[in-house]
Amino acid sequence: MRNFFIYFSLFTLLFAACKSYKEVNFDPNVTTSYSIDPGYMDLKMSPKEDFFTFCNGSWVKFNEIPDTESKWGSFNELDQNNKSKLTAILQEAQKNNQVKGSDKQILGDYYTSFLDMKTRNEKEYKGILPELSRIDMINRKDFLVEVIAKHHTEGVSANFNFGVRQDMKNVNSNVFYMGQGGIGLPNKEYYLNENKKEILKGYEAHVAKAFELIGYPQEKANAAAQLVVKFETRMAKAMYSPAEMRQPEKTYNKKSFNEVLELVKPFDLRYYLNILESPTPDSIIVSNPAFMQDFAKMIEDENLESWRAYLKWKVIRNYSKHLDQKFVDLNFEFYGKILSGKKAQKPANEQAIDEITSSYFSEILGKLFVEKHFSKEAKDKVNSMVDNLLFVFRERINKLDWMTSDTKVEALNKLNSIGRKLGFPDQWEDFSKLSISPSDYLQNIKNISIYATKKNLAEYGKPVDKKKWGMPAHMVNAYYSPLNNEIAFPAGIMQAPFFNEKAEDAVNYGGIGMVIGHEFTHGFDDMGSKFAADGTFRNWWSDTDRKSFEERTKILGETFSTFCPIEGHCVNPELTMGENIADLGGLTMAYYAYTMTEEYKKNQKVNGFTPAQRFFIAYAQLWKISYRDEELKKMIATDPHSPGMYRVNGPLKNCPEFFKAFDIQEGDKMRNKETKVSKIW
Repeated sequence: MRNFFIYFSLFTLLFAACKSYKEVNFDPNVTTSYSIDPGYMDLKMSPKEDFFTFCNGSWVKFNEIPDTESKWGSFNELDQNNKSKLTAILQEAQKNNQVKGSDKQILGDYYTSFLDMKTRNEKEYKGILPELSRIDMINRKDFLVEVIAKHHTEGVSANFNFGVRQDMKNVNSNVFYMGQGGIGLPNKEYYLNENKKEILKGYEAHVAKAFELIGYPQEKANAAAQLVVKFETRMAKAMYSPAEMRQPEKTYNKKSFNEVLELVKPFDLRYYLNILESPTPDSIIVSNPAFMQDFAKMIEDENLESWRAYLKWKVIRNYSKHLDQKFVDLNFEFYGKILSGKKAQKPANEQAIDEITSSYFSEILGKLFVEKHFSKEAKDKVNSMVDNLLFVFRERINKLDWMTSDTKVEALNKLNSIGRKLGFPDQWEDFSKLSISPSDYLQNIKNISIYATKKNLAEYGKPVDKKKWGMPAHMVNAYYSPLNNEIAFPAGIMQAPFFNEKAEDAVNYGGIGMVIGHEFTHGFDDMGSKFAADGTFRNWWSDTDRKSFEERTKILGETFSTFCPIEGHCVNPELTMGENIADLGGLTMAYYAYTMTEEYKKNQKVNGFTPAQRFFIAYAQLWKISYRDEELKKMIATDPHSPGMYRVNGPLKNCPEFFKAFDIQEGDKMRNKETKVSKIW
């Protein structure tokens, strides 16, 4: 999800029967409630032609993307505002005499070590010499097991992913998963697709420069980089695409331990687990057996020179952001500039916050955030909105004409079983045993990774702790968990301007209301619908109903497949299907929940717009955003979300309530033909 919302005052918008949107009068004597922002709008654009531009055209025109960003929109604005609050929290935590092992000591010392670039520059890359030396000592293939295991213990992504997660078919149990991983580019497309050839070339040059920074002569560095790219390209060929990784029937492959031993032979899995200090499981779920089989074959096929180059690169890449300024700059040159289009690095405080937010101990920052910046009133209001959307969804399932009664019973059971987490966890995790120093940033990173690995492996065989959250409380986001069948809304998203207790209902339902509906609908999208009320990966559909559902989702996919923001780079409807379904469902549920309010029933215009129109404008302004071309290309290749402008126009082309609100006729660009309007939930 992302953020939004700005109140406005001193504006009066003249609106005439949905036919002319070209006049805006400013009256300093008129003050409105917190509502949509007409200053964002391009009134020269017809809402029948391009609703995103109609609602956001002026904002896009006059709000340049900051040099430090690859995109800029509503959620970025709220995230930026949050960072000011989080920086103050970190600065407070830096103060002396914090109790050892306390939340503030851990956060403050981590932050101090991050900012201490003088010490980091003095140490250069000395902190990773033990790892590099360990790789140099590989002179037999059986030594690979130990190096890969130690890489994984220290959080270095190499060759494959391994860890403990919830069992999709027994959701109360924690089991081992093994799957594809270990490449340096976002996914297999970047190695195999012709339109990514220049990026692959840039990646190879980047790898070569990194080897030069650890002392390789240029010729040797270039040769090592070529080996790395060749090695990773082979890995990529055996990988699933991002769209395939969304198919649980494809990725859930439970195998006995002995079967996995055979699958990865000659890799000594018992020895690997021993180094990880992990128990030997009865079974392992292998997400991509062919990938693991090819990994084993690479041990036989690839020479030691290639293995050493690849494993060294994994160490360098993993720690580049945490070393001296030369490595930080080099990392940004490729991953920031070439891949994402950013022009400058973020200030150090913002970089530190991003690092903490993506780290294992991010919960601490969220805990301190809610102590200072969380509103119980906001939580109560959001909770009541959740109730309203749940009521609407229940009513709509009951009235579906394409679903049989038996499947409806299952669907309603699942809907009524959805749990909710609002604001922050009931119980905070204890991090007092995590060792963090104010003077050694790199060692802090290693300590966090080792700590996280041990905690994860210790979960094996234990009951799943369903009270845990999937993201920190300060994060501007929300999620649905299919295995727990629950929605979660952190405190970070329940605040102005994204959600505003003073805003009119049109704004709040078009904003966080839509997000609530979006997360509910994820339980019934193309992937979430494969999980039952208790979270188990189980088919609860009749064949007839499943076919009807897929016919409707296929029509929705046809809408999104026409969106090509850059030549040769079109939205992938298979990759984005779940989010597209959730956007359409969330929009629909939020609209009908809004119609239950007194504000809607009074049918009073504000600045010339009816309640229904303000709802849809608020929804569109939620997704206001601009992208750099590099980021847009990457997003289309990797992200299950469609770009923001299509998250507006795509669902609305399939929304009869929108057609009515703005008098959109068949033949207008913002309305699909009747046979191509996707009616799902």
